[in-house]
Amino acid sequence: MTGRAALVALAVVAALARPAGADTVTVGVFAPAAPFEGTAARVDFATRLADHVGRALGGRGIGRVYGRAGDFAAAVRRGDVQLAVVDAGYLAVAGGNYTVLAVAVHGGDTAARWQVVSRTGATRVTQLRGKSLLVPTLGGRESDFVLHALLRGELPRGFFARIDGAPDVLSAVAAVGLGKADAAIVPTGVELPPGVSRTATLGAVSWPVLVAYGLGEAQRARAVAAATAFDGGAVLAGFRVAGADVVRELAARYAAPVRRGPMLVPSVGLVAGDLVDDRPLAIERTDVRRFALPVATPAPAR
Repeated sequence: MTGRAALVALAVVAALARPAGADTVTVGVFAPAAPFEGTAARVDFATRLADHVGRALGGRGIGRVYGRAGDFAAAVRRGDVQLAVVDAGYLAVAGGNYTVLAVAVHGGDTAARWQVVSRTGATRVTQLRGKSLLVPTLGGRESDFVLHALLRGELPRGFFARIDGAPDVLSAVAAVGLGKADAAIVPTGVELPPGVSRTATLGAVSWPVLVAYGLGEAQRARAVAAATAFDGGAVLAGFRVAGADVVRELAARYAAPVRRGPMLVPSVGLVAGDLVDDRPLAIERTDVRRFALPVATPAPAR
């Protein structure tokens, strides 16, 4: 047997000896709203989660972090990502063929209320008219997320001078602290820099969601079991089982709410006395014989 033939034979034997399902599993992380302390912390989280889930699936896990929505979407289209931890705000409008497996836990909860923070000293959102606003990037749907999903259509488009996406939540609040933006909308619980204070508290949004792309039912079940047993650390401590509703409910909030004017009911100025004035209130008695018919007397028999 030649050397080349021997190598081919060894490769075949190795392939036959490989356990079923022992393929490489790539876990992507696109979660700008998760308050990680920098890129290194995100990479560490992605690597540990991928290794943990990969072993549960009988293979090897690779963790990848994406900083831009376009890069993440392109990787999904190429089939480079099998599992992903993604911001719910992005999933709610991104579409795609994915299955929701679980939702991340931070501070003991799977969701957090968001807040408007600013360095202007404003105590109401309406005082921020014409100001610049930052929000963790969503790949171009930042305005809809702010005006519809969070503010529920209470403010018109054009109220803010502009709404821009920040690389992540900590970058957003840091930019406000440095005076590069007037305000930001971020999850509550984020440490604010000096000079930045909360202006208003808004509705709740779930923490990043674990989704699967193209995995079989058995693989998804093993991935869920592994994720719910994963110790993620201080930022995303772990995962809880969840279904599509966690994304579907947020997606419904992206639609512009229909605003109707108040219903005006004219005051007719009537009181009870006006309704009965000059009306007889007694029931006139009627002789009951008026309701009886005369009965003919039969003729006597002959």
